[in-house]
Amino acid sequence: MLWIALHCPTLSLDWIERRFPVALIPAMAATIRKGNQVYIRQANKPAQQQGVAAHQPLATALSLFPDLVVVEHDPHEEMKALREAAYAAFRFTPHVVMQGSGLITEVSASLKLFGGLKKLCRLLNQAVATQGLQLCVGIAPTAKGAWLLAQSAPLKTVINGAGSRFRSLLDSLPIHLLASAQPYLEVIRGIGCKTLADLRQLPRGGLARRFGPDLLIELDRACGDLPDPQQWLEVPEYFQQKTELMSQVESVELIWVPVQRMIGQMCGWLSLRHAAVLEFSFILHHEYSLRQPHKSTPLHIKLSEQSDDAEHLMLLLRERLGRMEIVAPVCGLELIANQITAGTNPHLELFPTSQSEATSLNRFIEKVSSRLGPQAITGLNVIPDHRPECSQRFRPLEMSRESDASCRKAAPLASMCSSVRPAWLMEAPLELKVQRHQPVYGSPLKLIAGPERIEAGWWDDAPVARDYFIAENTLGQLLWIYREHNSAAGNNGNGWYLQGLFG
Repeated sequence: MLWIALHCPTLSLDWIERRFPVALIPAMAATIRKGNQVYIRQANKPAQQQGVAAHQPLATALSLFPDLVVVEHDPHEEMKALREAAYAAFRFTPHVVMQGSGLITEVSASLKLFGGLKKLCRLLNQAVATQGLQLCVGIAPTAKGAWLLAQSAPLKTVINGAGSRFRSLLDSLPIHLLASAQPYLEVIRGIGCKTLADLRQLPRGGLARRFGPDLLIELDRACGDLPDPQQWLEVPEYFQQKTELMSQVESVELIWVPVQRMIGQMCGWLSLRHAAVLEFSFILHHEYSLRQPHKSTPLHIKLSEQSDDAEHLMLLLRERLGRMEIVAPVCGLELIANQITAGTNPHLELFPTSQSEATSLNRFIEKVSSRLGPQAITGLNVIPDHRPECSQRFRPLEMSRESDASCRKAAPLASMCSSVRPAWLMEAPLELKVQRHQPVYGSPLKLIAGPERIEAGWWDDAPVARDYFIAENTLGQLLWIYREHNSAAGNNGNGWYLQGLFG
């Protein structure tokens, strides 16, 4: 087994900072109460530049910088931020564990799919960091070992203990990283133990009697000498994520970063369920007031084909947001997967199929429709009618799936006709001139195939009785023409019409 641990040492501030637009993040500090005193737990870079530091009393920090934004330590919000980051990690492995201030992922089954350990680690780190977390990464053959390495790593660095260096790296770690050693740190340091290697050299029986069995169990699990069962994170059956913004924004560009995070979370959730989305909703929430009665602005997106591609979904959403006018300042965002279906894996195809070849065209159509609106693109709907001018109808491309089903059912009726049909039909049949009993279109036409009799329309009071021919003029054009059946009987000698053009 191979584990990648993602430790977030600044989680106390990351969960709140990511709700601000990057340009508007103030000097902030997270506080914690110890007895009757309130201390600084963590301070961000703008606050540190003003002299605010961890472990300072709050009163001291405020005397140094009175405009400091103070946030109370909130474990519930921290766990919510980690859970959302875990959704993004599901795109690379289904085995994710929430561990204190970070995540532990088992990735041995994902190495080949994502091009090896180095590339997988980079992609996983990038996906979780995009959720607004600052990470330290550790890699090891045990879950506990990876977590200890991640805790010891400097910010935004990776310690790789996947090879033969694992034991030496583990032995060099300080003892204070062990959770079970926290109550005994002063005593352990008093006997001269500073690293895990020093602790391992002591008699095990004496350690167990003096510090309890948990210390040895944690140490053995980190080294791989004892099994370390993990409980995988479970996700709800439905996806619905909501993000509150700490400042009201009126520009689409300022909300695009949290939009990307939410799309990444949805795609990770889809990957875990081996599913793809057909329809999703993005909702902008506004602060209610008497001047502005709009509570929310919903945006519904229907896909022509299922997708779990984050880049494609973000592209569609960005195009739609670019065309939408924000009617009021936005204070919250919500993303809902309205309709999902079983996903397919295109990487399993040895040869391209018609469905995979059509994917690029469908995505291009979706992009144009999102940018210009659904009315900008139309398609042809096949109608089960033998009259050529009634056999097809223009329709919006973003039609209901029931209409798609009816089109698919109608297609076999059209395919039953073995006769040749032109690609270009006239919107209305064009009456042709007649010279010496010959129809004329550019020149007198020569009939080269036909007749083909079509009689239909008696059911809607628009009956036709026609004899169709394929004709050619001196320019080499092939035409599909007809004359009324009654004209052939001699009732009207000028009954020739142009129905369509070939080529």
